[in-house]
Amino acid sequence: MILFRPYPVLSVLTVMALALLLALGGWQLDRRAWKIDLLAEHAAITDAPAAPLDAVCDGPSAGQPIAGAQPDAARMVRVFGRSTGGAPGWRLFAPAPLPDCAEAGFILVEAGFAPLSAATAATEAATAPGVRAARDGLRLETPLRRGVFGAVDTPDRGEFYAFDATSMEAALGLEPGALLTGWWLAVDDGRPPAWLAATPPERHFAYALTWYLMALALAGVWLALNIARGRIGWRRR
Repeated sequence: MILFRPYPVLSVLTVMALALLLALGGWQLDRRAWKIDLLAEHAAITDAPAAPLDAVCDGPSAGQPIAGAQPDAARMVRVFGRSTGGAPGWRLFAPAPLPDCAEAGFILVEAGFAPLSAATAATEAATAPGVRAARDGLRLETPLRRGVFGAVDTPDRGEFYAFDATSMEAALGLEPGALLTGWWLAVDDGRPPAWLAATPPERHFAYALTWYLMALALAGVWLALNIARGRIGWRRR
C-alpha cells in the first residue's frame, strides 16, 4: 500500500517556501509584462515628431522629443555621466528659457559632453568651452537623482553628480525656483533611459525561471528526504 507520512513541520515550512518562490516567479513575470509595455510606450513617444517647447505645459511624457530650446551658452553646469558611446565624463547642461505657461522660468538642456581623459577625447565630441547649438534630437527625461552612495557635488566649480535645483541655480546665477525640477532635456541617442533599460524584459524572465527552478528543486529535496527516511513510498502488506 501507499505510505504517505511526510514530516509535518518540514512539510509546512516547505509549502510556505514554495508559495514564496512561486510568488516571486509570478512577480517577475508581471514585471516583464510591465517593462514590455513601458518600452513600447517609450518607443511610440520617441518616434513621434518633435514637439515645441510649449509641450512642457501640457502634461509631457518621458522620452518626448522636443525642439526649439535655446540654451544660454554663457552659463553651464556639468553633471557626471556617460556619453552615447559609453565613455565617462561630464554631461554639459545649460539653462534655456521656458514659455510663460511653464511653472518655472528655465529648463536644463544637455548641450554637449566633455570626456574625462585625453584618450576618450579623441573619439568623443568634447564641446567645452562653449555649447552645441540648439537642435532637434533632445527629449524630455527625469533629472538624475542622487543615489544612496552618490558622490559629493562641488557647486563652486559647477560640477554635480545628481540634480540639485537649489545649488545649480546658484551656480548658474539664476534666482531661486527658476529651474524646472521635474524634467530636463537630454540628448536623444535613440535608446530608452537607463532606469528602463537597466533590467530588460529578458532578464525578468530569467529571474522568474530561476525562482521556479528553485521551487522545483525544493520540492525535489522534500520528496527525496521523505523517501529516504521511509516516510513516503510503498509498503508491502
